[in-house]
Amino acid sequence: MSIVGKLSSAAAWRTAIVALLVVSLLVPGIVLSDFFFPYVVPRNIFFRVVVEIATAAFVLSLCFGRKMLDLHDEPIFWSLMAFLAAASVSALFSPARMHSFFGDFERMGGIWAWLHLVLFFLLLRTLRDEDWGWILNAALAVGLFVSVSTIVQPSGLSTVGNTGLLAAYLLMNVGLAGYLASTNVRFRWLYLAAGAVNLIALVYAQNRSTVIGLVLGAIVAGVIFAALGTKSRRRWIAPSMAAALAVVVVGMSVAIKAFPTSGIARHAPTVLEKLALTNPAGPDVSRTMQWRAAIDGFKDRPLLGYGLENYDLVWSAHFDPGIYRLDTDIYDRTHNQFLETLATAGLIGMVAFLGIWLAIGVTLVRAYRAGRLSVPGLAILSGLQVAYATFLFLWFFDLNSTMLWILVAALIASRGTVGSVVLEASGHADEEALTRPILALASVVVLAATIYGEGYTPLRANYALAEIDASRGSTAQILSQFEALSNSPVRQSSHAPLIMEQYIGSLRPRMKEMRADSSQRRLLDRALTETFAVFGREIHRDTLNDRLYAREGALLDDAAQFYESPSYRQQAIDALHKAIELSPHRIQQRLLLATIYTRSGDYDTAFVVLTDAVKSDPRHGAPRYALAQAYIRMGRSDSALAMLKTSLALGYVGSPETYLSMGKRLEFAGRRTEAAKLYADYLETKYTKAVWNRSGTIDTPVPSADIAVAAHLPLLYARAQDSELAIKTAAALAAFDPSRASIVDSFVSDIGARRRGSWVARSSLLPCASVRASRWPDSVALGACGVFRRKL
Repeated sequence: MSIVGKLSSAAAWRTAIVALLVVSLLVPGIVLSDFFFPYVVPRNIFFRVVVEIATAAFVLSLCFGRKMLDLHDEPIFWSLMAFLAAASVSALFSPARMHSFFGDFERMGGIWAWLHLVLFFLLLRTLRDEDWGWILNAALAVGLFVSVSTIVQPSGLSTVGNTGLLAAYLLMNVGLAGYLASTNVRFRWLYLAAGAVNLIALVYAQNRSTVIGLVLGAIVAGVIFAALGTKSRRRWIAPSMAAALAVVVVGMSVAIKAFPTSGIARHAPTVLEKLALTNPAGPDVSRTMQWRAAIDGFKDRPLLGYGLENYDLVWSAHFDPGIYRLDTDIYDRTHNQFLETLATAGLIGMVAFLGIWLAIGVTLVRAYRAGRLSVPGLAILSGLQVAYATFLFLWFFDLNSTMLWILVAALIASRGTVGSVVLEASGHADEEALTRPILALASVVVLAATIYGEGYTPLRANYALAEIDASRGSTAQILSQFEALSNSPVRQSSHAPLIMEQYIGSLRPRMKEMRADSSQRRLLDRALTETFAVFGREIHRDTLNDRLYAREGALLDDAAQFYESPSYRQQAIDALHKAIELSPHRIQQRLLLATIYTRSGDYDTAFVVLTDAVKSDPRHGAPRYALAQAYIRMGRSDSALAMLKTSLALGYVGSPETYLSMGKRLEFAGRRTEAAKLYADYLETKYTKAVWNRSGTIDTPVPSADIAVAAHLPLLYARAQDSELAIKTAAALAAFDPSRASIVDSFVSDIGARRRGSWVARSSLLPCASVRASRWPDSVALGACGVFRRKL
């Protein structure tokens, strides 16, 4: 037999496919720390390369063997293909077509990801019934490894990197363990034990969505089992257990909410406490903000949507500035996969997406009626679909759990029909023999090109991004990575210009020095040129992305300072105006624009921009703080003080130099009490009221400027003869540095005994004169003592 014949034999190609599918299931355990988004990129590329190799092997077996595909009765496969087609049409008309097709490094999603999931499904459908044991047991074994890692690590992150996504993966493993227990009597207790380990790890993951999904899925499974099971009393065991689980979860959550300090609250799993404290109108309002934005985005483009992976455009267009008080302002996911699909793929994509779930349900019914799925198996697989759909109502797709969802869908499809989709072809062996070698050669060429273009190339670019982001190496070494990014044809490149600009921005304090050194100047000049090129490429791909224009404006501002060029400054202003036009309620671009105007001396325009920023979100402190800085430069101290007070009241704390500058002006004008109130509000807002508790400690690093304020503030109250506040505020110095407790005790004793004379002439509780005279000066005290002598 020829080599080709051996490779195309049933045993060889099936063994290869099974082995590669088992290898693909190792995805959740792959973490390479030297890469950008190490929990996402390496494992996605690994999965894709394995699927591509397996697909090529399968195509080769079709080319040289007497086999054919029979996909006419595969509703789940065709529903996946329909969704892929609908998403592709949406992407073609998307405002960010390339991003929709290939995603970015943070998610590695898009059409390209779904194509590999569809191929993964197809490869799974080539399996015979006897092959499924290898796949399911391998999946469960990897899940056990992840579960044990989760349990032994207090963080609960395990190898997945995100507790919510980890919980979804564990949820799928609980379902797989339950299914295997229902089909294998001999090892039933072993599978149930594996499911219990996954369930414990799921609790450690502390994700509310999966707990809700688990309860709802258990109820659905119990109802199905009771309705279709035998007439014996045992059929009520499953629904009774599901009901008991629901009662425990709901009851404990209600008890925790009603009695948050009770013993139940102290000893209950953290996930139940999080569930009890869920408040869509409070801390969880960020989710409902995203849902409203998704609905508004659907109204913008109801038929085809913005394209997969383009929710960030939806969020920018319908940005709610209230998010600043709750969470990060950057969202690329709706945290509701159904609404996200509606906004990004439109009605056509949403119908196709729901068609997948419908096809799974229809196939489950068919498999049960055909007798290839038992009642327990039907109940468990149906409940698992309900549980995962519940999770997706509050989260989104991720490779770790989605690949298992596809695996379960293929398992259901294999139960719906007898055998795999690969059939032995009838007819003569030499039929179409001339076309098959060409197809085989083409598949090998496509495989090589795909692995290089969509495997090695993004991995290399991702490594370069990680080098820049982590600032590993010298400036010359880091800037050399800019060339790799600017010349790379990688398609998941939306982060490249942002990270490049971020690093150049970090060099701003050194730009004058680098400009004076010819070699350093050439390096930075080239880096700027390359970064501008990458920005131009990304903006061309994603014309509605306000963050790209905003960060390009920051880069242009850096260039304006480096080259001392008014032209670059004007280009920066134009780019920021474009960013504001695309997302008028986002504040960052307005603050940067105001900074540019202020630096160039155009205070009036800066004032207008900052006033608009305040109007954009009257309850956010950052624009008011920036407006206070503008007032200080304009010499309007009273207005600046009012803005600083308001920004602090709104919970925003800026640079300590601004408060020191304002406080010194007030002191110089004889308004010591107002200066003291400003300092006190600053410390309390930054460190909470714990700053006045001298027996406590502040866990965060305390800069010398804040120690200086803490050592200066009590003296202002002492001069104002307010002994109570002088004693209270003196506690801040001891909270910042317990070694200063003796100084605080001495001050408190003197103030309490009305011996203020030895203190009111001083500017600090710290013994600044002795510190400066000492041969071994206290560096912390020395730095703090110098703060009020410096000009601010």
